[in-house]
Amino acid sequence: MSKFYITTPLYYVNDEPHIGHAYTTILADVLSRYHRIMGDDVHFLTGTDEHGQKVQEAAKRRDMAPQAHVDEYVEHFKTLWGKLHIQHADFIRTTQLRHTDRVKELLTSLYERCEIYAAEYEGLYSVSEERFVTEKEVEEGDFREIKKLNERNYFFKMSHYQDALIAHINDNPEFIKPETRKNEILGFLRQPLKDLCISRPKSRLSWGIELPFDKDYVTYVWFDALMN
Repeated sequence: MSKFYITTPLYYVNDEPHIGHAYTTILADVLSRYHRIMGDDVHFLTGTDEHGQKVQEAAKRRDMAPQAHVDEYVEHFKTLWGKLHIQHADFIRTTQLRHTDRVKELLTSLYERCEIYAAEYEGLYSVSEERFVTEKEVEEGDFREIKKLNERNYFFKMSHYQDALIAHINDNPEFIKPETRKNEILGFLRQPLKDLCISRPKSRLSWGIELPFDKDYVTYVWFDALMN
């Protein structure tokens, strides 16, 4: 018996579910049903991404605490999946202890291995995407609101893994499909891979998983959510 794992995106709960959420979830459900019919051991995951600036702002607009806001909106997603007869094996919320505890464990492990460091950073910040962007990205992209920020944050030494990532992708042709996406990633990796900012100061964003080694910061939402 082969094992087959599939996940939808973890959906932001800053607004109501829409046809785009339904589309990706139905696609994942179809693939998981096919593999079950073929006799595979299937684990189909979906869930909600509940931290970050967008969610904090959505809760503020409704004059609600962020936790109360996400507790309400997550039920809208669950109700819709029930109406669509989605047969997921698990539904994970990034505010659940089974998630937040694992994120803190990983952060602690990386920090103790000196894979995370603190540094001052000045750069362009996309409010809509909740991340720092390069001048080239701003020139080529369509960002609604860009700010120039100068603040202290924590960074993951992603640059250390550039050569290992390239070697792994080249040595394992089936690792990324389709071929166009593999070439896209390799093209990206031919440029210097920068370290990843993985924190946000609580003075700017309080709704997130607190860094276990610095109570004045929360974890960057995309680093947090992908750990599910």
